[in-house]
Amino acid sequence: MRLKSHNTLKLSIIITGITTVITQIILLREFLSVFFGNELVMGIILANWMLLTGAGAYLGKFLKNIKNKISIIITLQVVLALMPMITVFLLNALKNTVFPVGSMLSLIDIIYSSLILLIPFCISSGITFTIFSTEISKNSNRINNVYYLESVGSLFGGIIFNFLLLFFFSTFQILTLILTINFLAAILLAITTKMKLPGIIIPIIFLFFLTIILKFDFESTSLRYLYKGQNIIYSKENQYGKLLVTKTDEQLNFYENGVSLFSTNNIIETEESVHYAMLQHSNPKNILLISGGISGKIQEILKYNIDKVDYLELNPGIIDVGYIFGTIPETRKLNIINKDARFFIKKTQNKYDIVLVNLPEPTTSRINRFYTFEFFSELKKKLNKDAVISISLGSSQNYLSKEEINTNSIMFNTLKTCFENIIIISGDRNYYLASDAKLNHQITHLVKNKNIENEYVNDNYLDDELLLQRSNFIQNSLSPESRINKDFKPLSYYSQLLLWMSYFKDNVLIISIVVFIILVFILLKINIISLGLFAGGFAASSSEIIILISFQIIYGYVYNIIGIIITLFMAGLAIGSFFLPKLFKDLNKNLFIRLQFCIGIFSIILPFIIIACNILNFETVILHSIFYILTLLISIMTGFQFAIATKIRKSKIPSLAAESYSSDLLGSAVGALLTSALLIPLMGIINVGIFIGLLNIICGLIILLRRNRIITLR
Repeated sequence: MRLKSHNTLKLSIIITGITTVITQIILLREFLSVFFGNELVMGIILANWMLLTGAGAYLGKFLKNIKNKISIIITLQVVLALMPMITVFLLNALKNTVFPVGSMLSLIDIIYSSLILLIPFCISSGITFTIFSTEISKNSNRINNVYYLESVGSLFGGIIFNFLLLFFFSTFQILTLILTINFLAAILLAITTKMKLPGIIIPIIFLFFLTIILKFDFESTSLRYLYKGQNIIYSKENQYGKLLVTKTDEQLNFYENGVSLFSTNNIIETEESVHYAMLQHSNPKNILLISGGISGKIQEILKYNIDKVDYLELNPGIIDVGYIFGTIPETRKLNIINKDARFFIKKTQNKYDIVLVNLPEPTTSRINRFYTFEFFSELKKKLNKDAVISISLGSSQNYLSKEEINTNSIMFNTLKTCFENIIIISGDRNYYLASDAKLNHQITHLVKNKNIENEYVNDNYLDDELLLQRSNFIQNSLSPESRINKDFKPLSYYSQLLLWMSYFKDNVLIISIVVFIILVFILLKINIISLGLFAGGFAASSSEIIILISFQIIYGYVYNIIGIIITLFMAGLAIGSFFLPKLFKDLNKNLFIRLQFCIGIFSIILPFIIIACNILNFETVILHSIFYILTLLISIMTGFQFAIATKIRKSKIPSLAAESYSSDLLGSAVGALLTSALLIPLMGIINVGIFIGLLNIICGLIILLRRNRIITLR
């Protein structure tokens, strides 16, 4: 019976790993969608996740004196079963209840909202690690076995999510499956350990919640809360994200991952985004439209005597929506291409007279890649003589804040590196027109000459002199000293973050200083081996962020790759924590130090490998394989480092498990937040890699110099 209960306990650890990784992937996607997320939001969510899980692991050591730890595990298993569904529902339902509908959330709003929502699940998850480690290690130290089994569960969970659940089940159906397997694990553990009361109560609780789930449509109800005042008429999820269409009066609103893509009947934006550029060319024939075609822009382009429109939209689901709601015209002149625009432009042999880039501001690294020197350079090679491109930023009409000046200056100076002439036409947005040919501010004059019939872009609503005055005002406000925006040094993205934060009165500097002081205090108090785990965790999460952002820069999407990267990361942790230790007879301090140096060297080399891959333009399969191998390498080293750390220090299991796991997760949390929010935008990925590498090398040197002073936990 003892063996049977021991095996059941191992099964519970694996199921906890499955639950954790699937919940993390789902919650990360949901938070990004609800909070209109960028990499900063992703960093905040990951940081809060790991901080809370680490805090839970640390709190777990205070439960060491409770004799019946199985009862704690069963209770936590029930919490882990229920909280994912409750968290997702509350996230959707409360967003427009706690905050005004349509309001922009501040950085502080996102931090404390995600922190509060994640507390129940993450704290419980962290405690389970310490309790599992204590229970499994009754006869000998088997903390790394728990780490391994949880990683195996995470690996398995990631595989079934990415290759099965994602394609055939909705979010709440997946969460129902998570609820079911955790309840079954709790029931099985109660039976094998002969706990009669839980064995009776847990099935009743399970049936109660299952009945509620089957009778209550959580999915539709949560969406109605999230899109208050809008009639949801279409909702579908694919590998690129969630597509949703709502109707308000006679207007259709299109959303992708919670971000508003387009709305029909927006005459001003539709006409300005097309005609300001099209009017500049004497005889445009071949047009490249990057996104936005289903909002009516194609119909505006067809007012000209063109030969062909190549319409690029990465997500084929958007095209399906366009056909369903009749916003894409039937014409032989239209060629729809479902490819990433950067990838298409690199490969195509076509040449264009007009390029219309209809994308939001560069608030993510994915969108930023269409505002960079590299993009404009690639695009220029595909332009005919006198071709014109149009790209835009948000407009504030007659006033520019210092953040807006910086954002617009970066745009102007980056365009100037590739094109001789640039004019800015300020309307519903600031439209940047760039060409090597001369450009004209006299929009209404051009409309009359070309005899184009528009509802808004005409002399009834526009005044050429006023357009010129606004253009001069903006252009004279710009700084010629502003730096250039690049793929792997996304200054426009960082500038947009500063612009976003400027809308709120939150004193981010004070908060940052307080957090920094607390962090320094913690690091000064922990053991040097835990310091090494902190640095290793920092490198691991930072490398994961670098890999994800770089993948997005190269390929243009990361929605489904998040799950694959997390899955591979867990596979590496399993290999490093369980299989690698078996290859070494002695897990000692010297091996730990050498591994710390290896992590440092890997971190320095990582960005150079990624940039080389981008320059060499490898085939998709090769490039994917390289990214996956890089993910495995850093995660294997991280798992191996954790296994060594738990062996070279002699202490009571609860304290050892708690401090080791929490130090690793604290480093991961700090790395995820700093790298995504600050380091990459400010320093670029090469300097970030060097910084992370030096951090680990310095920690390795500290441990080397103090290796004889490694103390045991009390």
